[in-house]
Amino acid sequence: MSAFLSCFASYLIKMIILVALGLCGGFIGIKLRQSSDRKKGVSEQVTEASSEE
Repeated sequence: MSAFLSCFASYLIKMIILVALGLCGGFIGIKLRQSSDRKKGVSEQVTEASSEE
């Protein structure tokens, strides 16, 4: 029983670390895309197009 719990805890810790890495990667990707769009002026074009409709 002890071996099962230690193995389960090990997999649980690995899963938590992978989920945290995935979330951090997602947030970093969103921030980089927003800053890239801001430099290119894409966000201004999108807002102008949506206000014309």
